[in-house]
Amino acid sequence: MNIPRLGPLAPNPRIPEWLISAPVAISFFDGQKLTFTFDSLDATDEPDATSAIDAFLALTSQDRKAASQFVFANYRRIAELVSAEDLGCAIPTEQDVWSHVTPSEIYISRRHRRDKAIYIQIIAECAWEPEHGLQLVYRRGKELARVSEQDGHLTHTDAYGLPESEDRIVEDPKSAPPNIDRPTKRWWKFW
Repeated sequence: MNIPRLGPLAPNPRIPEWLISAPVAISFFDGQKLTFTFDSLDATDEPDATSAIDAFLALTSQDRKAASQFVFANYRRIAELVSAEDLGCAIPTEQDVWSHVTPSEIYISRRHRRDKAIYIQIIAECAWEPEHGLQLVYRRGKELARVSEQDGHLTHTDAYGLPESEDRIVEDPKSAPPNIDRPTKRWWKFW
């Protein structure tokens, strides 16, 4: 596969069917360099992958600011589920949320159902969810599709087996899908 903006790709040392780029400057993160990992894509995916990568690399810090409300909503959702002590940070506004996020890598994959588009996942660590981290997912590299913990799902509907009409960027804990059983007490309160 030849993606001009990324340069030569090499097999991932841990998963040889995946390809990985050298670190590339990402305007979305003010020039921070991250690698791109191609998850089971092949030469037939090259045109769509190139288009998605070009669109993603055109995103700027202004696009990151536009995503702030969704990242902050993810923080607020976790803050509602755990105590302030367990949360690890206090973020007063959505403008402050990015100082608690550290991007680590980018994955490119094709959704295997429904739209079958190329999606780009930004994988990051975040202070409020150290165990599961954070992912931002962009459909075709330009449309924010999902902000959630790192669960590998490209869309909310894929994560919960819902119809496309129920897709959303951030899960609303007050309107959980009917097939998700939300505990009313925190698990550690039972002991």
